Amino acid sequence: MKKLKYCSWLLTAVLMVVSCKKPDFEAEQQAMAAGTITDYLKNNFDFSLFVAAVNKAGLSDSLDKASSAFTVMAPTNSALNKDGILNAADFDKWPADSLQYFVRTHILPARVFYTDIPLSSDNRYTNLNGVRLYVSRSNAFNANLAVNGVSVQSQPSLSTSVAATFGASLLNGVVYPLPTTLKVLPVTVQQFLTARPTLSHLVAGLKKFGYWDQLGADGPYTVYAPMDSSFERRGITLDSINRMDLNIYDPVVFGGYFLKPNHLFVLDILQLPPPSGINFLAFQLPAINYKLVMGQQPFGLGVGVATAASTQTSTLVPVGPYWNQPYGNQGTPFLGEVQTGLSLVNLKGAYINYTCSNGVVHLLSDILVMPDKVVK
Repeated sequence: MKKLKYCSWLLTAVLMVVSCKKPDFEAEQQAMAAGTITDYLKNNFDFSLFVAAVNKAGLSDSLDKASSAFTVMAPTNSALNKDGILNAADFDKWPADSLQYFVRTHILPARVFYTDIPLSSDNRYTNLNGVRLYVSRSNAFNANLAVNGVSVQSQPSLSTSVAATFGASLLNGVVYPLPTTLKVLPVTVQQFLTARPTLSHLVAGLKKFGYWDQLGADGPYTVYAPMDSSFERRGITLDSINRMDLNIYDPVVFGGYFLKPNHLFVLDILQLPPPSGINFLAFQLPAINYKLVMGQQPFGLGVGVATAASTQTSTLVPVGPYWNQPYGNQGTPFLGEVQTGLSLVNLKGAYINYTCSNGVVHLLSDILVMPDKVVK
């Protein structure tokens, strides 16, 4: 099993690019706060690994000043375990600049209470690296608050009658626990795909059908990226991609893997209501005869490509590997997630996304378009 997965890709990325009035209860919380952010993190075992990262990055003293103001999106120990960080010594393998970039990614230089955040998606807040984070707040079940598509853990409540609250209020700011680290990289989606050897088939196809160059330009883009093994499992090899006849296949065969201009996280779907009577959202693809579809719960949060005309009806005509399955199982799941029964409330935590400088990349467990389904 590969360790330090996040570190390796973060290092690659770094090397590639050398006012509302606060409610009374929040004011009372702040008045009752007895310690700084550093105190709070150190006194909570669930943050012991993140504390080690903060210390090694030289930011502990900054977060200990009562006169300062920060908001910390703090990954829990289990979040860092997912990235192969099992003990504090694992951070010794990180270059100093990569570690500092990682820690600063999770810190905003301002105090942001939960109710300060507008009830909408993609509210933008700049972190200590000068990079914007996308914070979404909604009334949706299990997705009240998310940062770059990562659900924030709510604060425990002693009363079942009290609505969930988010963020621990401290003398010098707020701490929000995260179950997954934020993957925010200083590279374009094109550079991200290039740096991942396991995505070579997608890269080859994007180049073959003339989409590659634009992915290095201004976006935003949302890219859905299957592993090479997904293509190989469907009988699609690098050689067969290079031999594809552009006069035979509709360009959606590889133009179905990205959207522009869109910057979509999975949880955003809850805040983009579908048309009346429709249980999915359809987004126009660069190939004009097709649309990318993301389902609303409980029909699943997989991704699929369907004919543009069919998205105007109640019966989709998909062109992916699950074209002949009942609706609800037609979508391709995200990497690590199950095919059936996929919904917001049962994502297993394997799903992650990578936020790049000009868009976001989602890793998929299968392909989106079967070449024989899109012959001209």
